[in-house]
Amino acid sequence: MKYNNKQNGFSLVELLIVILVILVLATISALAVNSQKAKARDAKRISDIRAIQTALEFYKSDEGQYPIYEQTLILGKDVTKLCSKAEGSFVSASTVCSAETTYMAEIPADPLSGNIYLYYGSADTFDISFTTEKPSVLGAAGNYYAHPGDIDIFPSGQK
Repeated sequence: MKYNNKQNGFSLVELLIVILVILVLATISALAVNSQKAKARDAKRISDIRAIQTALEFYKSDEGQYPIYEQTLILGKDVTKLCSKAEGSFVSASTVCSAETTYMAEIPADPLSGNIYLYYGSADTFDISFTTEKPSVLGAAGNYYAHPGDIDIFPSGQK
């Protein structure tokens, strides 16, 4: 009599190895997706800041100066529009501005909850500070400030 001991299916060790490989691949995929999300938020930040810079240049062209705020403003939260000087410059969403004097109908907020865009301005210049999460077209991840015509990284040790 001949016995056939051929097993059908997989052994426990083979199943554990397959599960381990799947978990490793899932972890790598999750990390890659999170990194890409951070890069996308940084790209949005840079786009937002450049749009605000452009609106401020139009404002200065018409008004002869930048909006003056000696105390920093949180853009996109405290203020959500940029209107004429006569209408209050940076104003809240409830303020009605005429279409001809609205330089930015919706000032964007930072895409990551907890991060902010800060504005400080005098008649001749302005600074908008913001933070990137990953290296970008601006350079290393870090704290940046935008001013007329450019965006620079904060010098080491400053925030």
